[in-house]
Amino acid sequence: MKLLKSLLLFSFLCCWSMTPVPAQKPVPVDPMSQGNWLLNFGVGSGVPVFGNGIGVGPAIKGAFETGLWELGPGVLTIGGEAGFSFFAHKFGQDWRETWVNVMFGARSAYHYGWQVRGLDTYAGIPLGIGFCANTYDDQPGHDNAFPVYPYFGIFFGASYFFTPMVGVNAEVGYNSTYANLGLVFRMK
Repeated sequence: MKLLKSLLLFSFLCCWSMTPVPAQKPVPVDPMSQGNWLLNFGVGSGVPVFGNGIGVGPAIKGAFETGLWELGPGVLTIGGEAGFSFFAHKFGQDWRETWVNVMFGARSAYHYGWQVRGLDTYAGIPLGIGFCANTYDDQPGHDNAFPVYPYFGIFFGASYFFTPMVGVNAEVGYNSTYANLGLVFRMK
């Protein structure tokens, strides 16, 4: 939780210090358009793909997307993402489990154009592969498992750009995180 508070404070200070001055270009009405690239990084609560689902673990995620086609009032994108999450839980005196998940996937999203300066909202799906390192010990033994699994889900997100190139980003859903907050960069 302390890491999340520190990241939010850092994000606020970065965005506040990059407030546009009159000489800069104005923030775009629709930040995602055909040919644009977005890059985002966030921290949040991870999804326990393997394990019993008890507890909330920290997670980090990075993603990139490019606008391929204008579709109605929005843009269809394609890109990729990578996520990492960690979970640990202790049951009584003699049982402890840990799960480390690493996921890589392609992602596609539809970014709706609201015609609000700096606002970008979207929904999409990731599809890829995940790797898990699961350790558990009970009574006298210690065991490990290293499953590989298909990775898919759904996500909903929003970004708000304070400058033409930098903004804040939030995503919720079921992919490598349940929810994450972070920074987004418009590369082109």
